[in-house]
Amino acid sequence: MRRYEAITVFLLLVGGVLLPVVGWLIGAVMLLGSSRWSMRDKLAGLLVWPGGLAVAVALVAFAPTRECVYVDDTAGHRHGGGQCTGTALPGWLGAPFLIIAIAGPLLTAAYLTWRARRVA
Repeated sequence: MRRYEAITVFLLLVGGVLLPVVGWLIGAVMLLGSSRWSMRDKLAGLLVWPGGLAVAVALVAFAPTRECVYVDDTAGHRHGGGQCTGTALPGWLGAPFLIIAIAGPLLTAAYLTWRARRVA
């Protein structure tokens, strides 16, 4: 695999994290301009998980949060349901989505690397 293809795969994977949106777009343009990959490979690189790992980073950094304030009496007993603000993504939904947001770009990068080495 040549350096050009390695940089392309790197930008598709983490370019959106390093330079939000622009980094991944540069990698996408490089992917489309390369003759190393077939159209199927290019579509996989662009459509399987657009944005690369930036989606996973954004999910962690900007995840909705919920804060609750409870009032305890002098004996330490909690009264009422507390005042809650915000929303939270349920764990049963957030954890699988985070796993997919990480696995999708990694698998796509591995596939493109494998294809670039195979074609070489």
